[in-house]
Amino acid sequence: MKDSRRVWVWVGVAVVVIAIAVVFIWSHGKKPTGPVPVFAPQGQLTPNFPKQLMLDPQAQVNSSYSINYDPTTNQYTAEWTSSSSLAALYGDYQTYFGNNGWTITNQSGVKAVSKLAVLYAATTTANVNVTLVSRGKGSDATISYLVH
Repeated sequence: MKDSRRVWVWVGVAVVVIAIAVVFIWSHGKKPTGPVPVFAPQGQLTPNFPKQLMLDPQAQVNSSYSINYDPTTNQYTAEWTSSSSLAALYGDYQTYFGNNGWTITNQSGVKAVSKLAVLYAATTTANVNVTLVSRGKGSDATISYLVH
């Protein structure tokens, strides 16, 4: 079980490192060799991000961007802060996916000592990755929605 938790921690670390790399490249004016993220105005969601994936109506959007990989594959990402605890938000996503036609393809679970939880879900036309990090009494969430 400890190995499974270790894998999920590394997945979370990888997501954060990739996000930092994208922001670093973007802020230093270097043109990336691949698709370029298009950021929404501060505090707003990028167009086409499914708002229903933000399960906390009081959430504060920290950043949001889209990436067009090719004419049929687009990614929409939102990073936001919730007043809900990690365990509560994780449970809300499990319920949401189960009740709305999504299949949970992988998940980390939430342990008492865990500060990170990850869910992956899919439909026939989209995939979603939910990364939740405990922040005091609330949580930080990163949701990446990939349409293919």
